[in-house]
Amino acid sequence: MARNSKKKSLESQYRVLFYLGEGTFGTVKLALHLKTEALVAVKMVEISKKTLKVILVEREILATLNHPNIIRLFQVIVTPGCVNFILEYASGGNLFDLIQEHGPLQEEEAKHIFGQLVASVKYCHNLNIVHRDIKPQNVLLDEERNVKLTDFGLAIKCSPGRLLSRNCGTKRFWAPEILLGEPYDSRKTDVWSLGVLLFFITTGDYPFAGSTLIEFEQKLTTGSCRIPPYISVKLENLIHQILTVPPEKRPSIEDIEKHPWVMKCDI
Repeated sequence: MARNSKKKSLESQYRVLFYLGEGTFGTVKLALHLKTEALVAVKMVEISKKTLKVILVEREILATLNHPNIIRLFQVIVTPGCVNFILEYASGGNLFDLIQEHGPLQEEEAKHIFGQLVASVKYCHNLNIVHRDIKPQNVLLDEERNVKLTDFGLAIKCSPGRLLSRNCGTKRFWAPEILLGEPYDSRKTDVWSLGVLLFFITTGDYPFAGSTLIEFEQKLTTGSCRIPPYISVKLENLIHQILTVPPEKRPSIEDIEKHPWVMKCDI
């Protein structure tokens, strides 16, 4: 499939089948490539003042990425008022729905999935790309339950040491420094989001749950996290390391990759 196409319409190349879900800035639908009969996901983003810069950045970033655990961009089709990203289709759904339907993962399967996710984030960080919206809904699985990190709608290129100030992403996965309105290192906030995700897929819950917004924010900013007793010692240690409130003491993605719990996974 070609990378870009402005001359041919979406309908001349694909048959749109049905709705799959929502991305950060667009609707995602399943489609059939008429020539090859391959299934693809089409992310449809309406062009507006709000989305134009996002479209350009996401297109540039997706065109840069080539990793087995990151969703592939096949083609971009521009139609009147809309940009269509033709993406790899991951038939296994997303991590959030998997946990909601079947409950938390056993540690061995969690290691496999988390190890692949760490590899994909490390790859991005090495290219000076930060995701900024890591959460179970943005982690897709193929038919063999291999990870496909997706939705780079909030991703940006960011050189090491540069601090950001814009609040973005999903609040449950925010690092404390984002909630507090402090300038933040987006690599460290990606790491924090990974920690919240790891807690979620192994417990089925969030680490900083609260009955009120104030209680949630208080627990988040103090790092008050209770880990269930059935979690292994090594996994508990990893979660505590990642969910360290001071960002300068939080591990890097390379540190996580070297942690004993992650190193024993088969990715």
